[in-house]
Amino acid sequence: MENNLEFLYQILNQVIPNNVFYSISIKDKIELPVIVYQELKKRNKIYADDSYLLKESIIQITLITKDKNINLEKSLESKFTAKDIEFHMVNEFYLLVSGLYCIYEIKMEELRYEQ
Repeated sequence: MENNLEFLYQILNQVIPNNVFYSISIKDKIELPVIVYQELKKRNKIYADDSYLLKESIIQITLITKDKNINLEKSLESKFTAKDIEFHMVNEFYLLVSGLYCIYEIKMEELRYEQ
């Protein structure tokens, strides 16, 4: 069984094929639009017999475009909804040198025996 990051990559790659990266530096030469994702936090959530049974991850997904692209945002959000992934758009800002950043956070859980 694939882990959460592999599963998420497959979803994100449907939105912008071959332009999805895990935790790259924005100083790198990239062609927009692009999606960058990274795991911010991973913690044990449920224990049994001194071992974890469930881990919870918080993953940040950043959609970077030249300008506001509502269609691309809707496409990304509809992929989350179709896979029953709860998401929150936590921030949006524009940097003159690199474009508009639309930042989402999602929570994912992994059972011990799925890893």
